[in-house]
Amino acid sequence: MGPVSRITHLLRRFRHRHRIEHELDEEVESYFEILIERAVARGLSREEAQRAARVQFEGAEQVKYRVREARVGASFDTTLQDLRYAWRSLRKSPGFTFFAVLTIALGLGANAAMFSLVDGVLLKSASYPQPERIVQLWEKPPQYSRNVIAAANYLDWARQSQSFDAIAAETGGSLSYAGNSEPRSLRVGFVSAPYFQVFGVQAALGRTFASGEDQPGSPKVAVVSHRLWMDVFGGDRELVGRSILLNGEPYTVVGVLPAASEFDRRWNDLWIPLVFPPNPARDYHYLTAVARLKRGVTVEQAQAEMSAIAAHIAELYPAIKKGWGATVDRYVDHVVGTQTRLSLMVLMWAVVAVLLIGCANLANLLMARATLRGREIALRMALGAGRLRVIRMLLTESLLLSALGAAAGIALGFGLLRWIQTLLPPFYFPPEANIEMDGRVLAYLAAATILTGIAFGLAPAIQASRRDAAQSIKEGGRAVSGGRERRYARHIFVTAQVAVAFILLAGGGLLMRSFQRLMTVNLGFQSEGLVGAWLPLEMERNPEPNKLTAYVNQLLDEVRAAPGIQDAALASALPLTGWGDGMPFRMADHQDKMLGSGFKIVTPGYFPALRLRLLAGRVLDQRDAAGAPPVVVVNESFVKAYSPNEKVLGRRILVEKIAPSRRGLGPMTAWEIVGVVADEKANGLDEPNDTGVYASFAQDPVVGLGLVARGSGDAGALIKTIQRAIWRVNKSQVLDNPLTMDQIKAESVTLRKLPAVLLGGFALLAMLLACAGIYGVLSFVTAGRTQELGIRTALGASRRDLILMVVSGGSIPALAGVVLGFGGAIGLTRFIRSMLFATNPLDGMTLGGVAAMLLTVSLAACLAPAWRAARVDPVSALRQE
Repeated sequence: MGPVSRITHLLRRFRHRHRIEHELDEEVESYFEILIERAVARGLSREEAQRAARVQFEGAEQVKYRVREARVGASFDTTLQDLRYAWRSLRKSPGFTFFAVLTIALGLGANAAMFSLVDGVLLKSASYPQPERIVQLWEKPPQYSRNVIAAANYLDWARQSQSFDAIAAETGGSLSYAGNSEPRSLRVGFVSAPYFQVFGVQAALGRTFASGEDQPGSPKVAVVSHRLWMDVFGGDRELVGRSILLNGEPYTVVGVLPAASEFDRRWNDLWIPLVFPPNPARDYHYLTAVARLKRGVTVEQAQAEMSAIAAHIAELYPAIKKGWGATVDRYVDHVVGTQTRLSLMVLMWAVVAVLLIGCANLANLLMARATLRGREIALRMALGAGRLRVIRMLLTESLLLSALGAAAGIALGFGLLRWIQTLLPPFYFPPEANIEMDGRVLAYLAAATILTGIAFGLAPAIQASRRDAAQSIKEGGRAVSGGRERRYARHIFVTAQVAVAFILLAGGGLLMRSFQRLMTVNLGFQSEGLVGAWLPLEMERNPEPNKLTAYVNQLLDEVRAAPGIQDAALASALPLTGWGDGMPFRMADHQDKMLGSGFKIVTPGYFPALRLRLLAGRVLDQRDAAGAPPVVVVNESFVKAYSPNEKVLGRRILVEKIAPSRRGLGPMTAWEIVGVVADEKANGLDEPNDTGVYASFAQDPVVGLGLVARGSGDAGALIKTIQRAIWRVNKSQVLDNPLTMDQIKAESVTLRKLPAVLLGGFALLAMLLACAGIYGVLSFVTAGRTQELGIRTALGASRRDLILMVVSGGSIPALAGVVLGFGGAIGLTRFIRSMLFATNPLDGMTLGGVAAMLLTVSLAACLAPAWRAARVDPVSALRQE
């Protein structure tokens, strides 16, 4: 019979199943009647003839069972029968069904949400054409493996390399766009013309950049993201070919990128060509670069070529490039950071562990349920059902439970995924991450559903099918706790649940303790009442130092005069977001050694605005003007690192000035150290030693500035006050992404907060499931020992004795689980060590607290069954059958 004919036959059988079953009943009854009549004809009485027929064929039900098994599609019929029976059985036990479905839904829902993250971030390949051919290029300093690139070096690479079909440089920035409403800041990617060719991206409307559009004198053009096209321009298809004003200059929109692509998930709103000046800097590094390998060229071959080019550059410019090289990485290998990858994998294993705890829980409950249904199972086996048939029937019930839990789990998983995404700041994951509950997630969930049903249903089904039929029928409907083997199995399940819960609680506890310590780190400045925002300037491309300084001073004067504002300043980087620049320098009195430090350019009001503590000397002030001797203030870490045993005030450091456009360096300058301040946490809360230097804006004016202001009152009102003050100077000036310092602080610790919150939540869920398992097992065992408890009471056992007996029965496997879990927790710390801040992976307080909490909750789960045991009436117990 062919596949089509077989399916047609099965469908016909399904439609007429009631008639076919009725015909089978009539046929079997007719057959038995013929056998009886033949036996009566041989001289037997009718009763003897009926007995002989049943002995020969084991009864009508056995005959019908063998006939059904011999039919085509018998397994299909049997499955439908088992499903109908399982559904009726579950409907009769609504409490058990609700608890089981909820347990599975929680486990599978958490798995669906986390797998969506893991799949979207780690497993899905980027949708770029042939992504394995895309590489990322870096300069390689003598001390490190990777560094951003100087413009002149990139241009040499682009001219001399033969390994790439296309190579492009990129840097970022902001431009203001007014349109017909208030000005807003747009995030801009400044890129070489072949940039989109590297990624193989075509415009959905119009085109991407043409060759030569990144050369000086070319028309100003822009490519916009689909997100910006919809949000700002309302999806207007006539936008292509039209001019828009960016920083007051007209740019022609030549293309709109595709929707739902990696470029729609990037930080940038639009891209414009990166135009280099005639003589770009070779020693100021601010670019990243990507390239597409030619067909047949390997990463190793490209690396060899780029190393040779970099070595030649180092020979030509030994004063600034001695020992420098180049690094070539496969782009897809460095899309996701190491910490993000580790966090996602730890969380994925955590939700798998939660699901396993749920499976162990349900396995225990199903063992108890199978014991209560012992008489029914025994009757089925006595009537001819084989052991495999009974296992299949019970396993079908488990799979039905798992399927119901999965249906609820999809909704829970979707909600959990959306909640997790609300915890994340925008663009937390790389743009290549495409996170959604799609067909891949549903396929994973389907596989997990089947495995879950088998995991918690197989062992109880096998145990139930091993029972002696005659003994079970004699026992009737009494609930018994089963033999020693079943008790051991239940205790093993409980021990495993508690052990896994302990491991998760220990991991979650360590991460939470680490996060708590991180949040109590001294910032070095007072964050209360402090707000920060970026200040993109219209003159960013071609700033004139005198005009730039005058404009900045005018803005600051207006902001300081606004009501509620106490202090205001500008800086090349906001607190907790980095230093703005990292600069090499030499001590003027020890010029043999090149050193490095963070370099922040600030206006004089920066120190009082942050309330930075002065440790020695003075801070920058109005004396440090353009024509005055160049001076800097250093932080405490700088002194400890570079001048621990010498007086630092009065020493000079040799640092090149940064060009106003931030695209090159000026002359080497000797800066006198005039002050020392306490460390501010510039590079984040978890950076223990963060050396930094502060220079006066008037002595080194640059673009790319942030505004910090301190005031009193509501932060939202304070931001509006600052915006109005800025608009009094320039109506088109944008205040980009204004945030309170507490909000900036919260964003800076997201990488540590997410795993701590999620692992802590999953650990608590695991603990609750484990304790529910302890409660369920003890409740069942206590109910099965009613007669024993009655006899003990009749023989003189006190309530205290009964309570201790039951509690010890639950406490011993819980204690064993804690001991095993402690060993597992030690193993877990090897993986999460790098995720901890100022926290010992074997922190005694955390591990001890977790053990105490888990044992306390486990003990509480034992009390209700123990209390019921103590209230057993011995007379009623002894009357039970």
